[in-house]
Formats: sequence, C-alpha cells, structure tokens
Amino acid sequence: MELIRHLYIHVPFCQSKCPYCAFYSAPGTATAMTGFVDNVLAALRRWSSQLAPQTIFIGGGTPSILPVTEMRRLLTATGPAPEFTLECNPATVDSEKARLYRQLGVNRISLGVQSLDDAQLRTLGRIHTARQALETYRLLRATGFANLNLDLMFGLPGQTPAQWRDTLRQAIALQPEHISAYSLTREDGTAFADLAPNDELERELFEITMKTLTGAGYRHYEISNFARPGCECRHNIAYWEGADYLGLGPSAVSTIGLRRWTEGGNEEQLTPAIKRAERIAFGLRMLDGIPAEWATGFDISHLLADGLVQRRGDRLQLTRRGLFFADEVAETFV
Repeated sequence: MELIRHLYIHVPFCQSKCPYCAFYSAPGTATAMTGFVDNVLAALRRWSSQLAPQTIFIGGGTPSILPVTEMRRLLTATGPAPEFTLECNPATVDSEKARLYRQLGVNRISLGVQSLDDAQLRTLGRIHTARQALETYRLLRATGFANLNLDLMFGLPGQTPAQWRDTLRQAIALQPEHISAYSLTREDGTAFADLAPNDELERELFEITMKTLTGAGYRHYEISNFARPGCECRHNIAYWEGADYLGLGPSAVSTIGLRRWTEGGNEEQLTPAIKRAERIAFGLRMLDGIPAEWATGFDISHLLADGLVQRRGDRLQLTRRGLFFADEVAETFV
C-alpha cells in the first residue's frame, strides 16, 4: 500500500468575504467550527493507516479564526510533519494562539498580508491594517517561528509601481524566509470580475517583483514564489511535481493514483496521459523546469519560436517572457 506523504486541510471559515476571492467560505459560528473539526478528525481516522505526511498545509478560508479549543483538537490529530504550514491572517492571531501553534508542531506560517498600504487593504476588503500585519509578524517571530511566508498581491485597482515597490521594501525589511507574490486574478462570480486588466502595467509590476526580490537574495523558484535558499515550500513543490496528496475539508481536492475527487463528492478518473500532461504543465511553473524528454510527443515548436520556452542542457524551461504566459504554455500540454 502506497503511503500518502502530503496532506491539505481546507478550513472554510472567514470573518468576511474578500471581493476578489472565489474560494468557498462560510461564517465561522461556534457550532459550524466544532462540526467541521469533528468531520476532519473522523476523516483522519479513516485514512490513518495510509497517512505518513512529510508536509501538511492547513489553508482556507482563515484557519486562524478557529478558537483555541478547536485548533487544539485539529492540530493534535493532524501533526507532526517535517513541514507543517498554517495559513493565518493578521489581526486574527494573539499570543495564546501563536504559542499553541508552536507547541502542537506547526513550524511554518503563511501570513495573508496582501498589501502594506492601508488604502489598498480597504480596496481588497481586508479586515486588517498594515500596522496590524506588522504586529502579527513580529508576534510570530517573538513566539519562535523561524519559517514565515508573506502573501502579497499586485495588480490591484489603482495600484502604482511606486506603491508596489514600497510594499516590497517593507516586506523585505521584515526578512521573511519566503514571499509569495501573486497578480490579482479577476475570478468569475466575484466583485472584481468585471475589472478591466492592464496587462502592460501588470507585466511592469511583475518585473519589479522579480528584480526587487532576487536582488534582495530571494531565489525565484516558481512563477509567484521566492524563498531564501532551503526555505522553498515543499508542500507546493509536491503539487507541482505531481505527487499524491489527500485533501480534507469543504472543496478540498485529493489526487491519489489515477483517482481525483473533492470532499463534495465530485470524482474524476484520470489516465496516465492526463497525469503526464499535468506534470509537464505544473512542472514548468518552476523555474528549474522539467526534463526535456518529458515533452517528447508534444509539438512545442511554436513555444520555442515565440520565445516562451527554452532548452537548457537536458531541461525545458519557461523563458523570462514565458513567465508572463505560463497558462498559454500549459494549454499545449493539457
């Protein structure tokens, strides 16, 4: 029996719904949160004989709004793992919660900062201020967390290059081990769905991101992710490399072998060809690329001619230009 090395738990609760977010979320009532933890613990018991996680990632939603009693139940049943990540939002973590996370095995925090500009945070519908983000970061450091990620977002309505440089400057001054910098996605069904994109500006902001973060010593290892050497997110790398993973919680996805399903009951039977294509498409998101032989049988001549991919030794990689068109490159394979 193949052991499952990667576990994701989706905590769906949020204090309020951000206007750009298309993920499933729900109000965090006491009854709902207790029931959620009960269900996750029951699922963990069902899978216990197959689980030997090397990475655990608890995301959301806003996991850090779970009260101490429920988080204790969840973390006690979940861990440990060599890499154990918990997503937190500023202003939802106090010293008691931070100590609990450390005591129960969490060793990596991903902090949903998004911006360090109060006007932009209001535009995004965030419930925290820039000051609260900085205070939460310092609290986590003081509690002993030595592996912190900051989630940041660019391409926001009205955002200027100078504002984005300032957020990056403030983030770098904190010296996190990891920074995830994403372009705003205009998801269907959200309040931002009809915003007109400004592709030229977003490319400029992405260029600023790459130049600024790599210049500060961060390794650009995936399109949107930058890390100090050795601090890359192993959980996400497992996804991009096509590893099996178990997902628990509402809307969480699991992929084990050729079976993929959601907690809601939707199931898809994969084929070796689909798995291969996905592994290529996701593998190309990483700047190291993939073995060039994986692309055998696919016509990539147009990608080479358009300067979107390149062969470097025995690897196939996105070019700097290709980083802007990764989704279009992926369509060649999937």
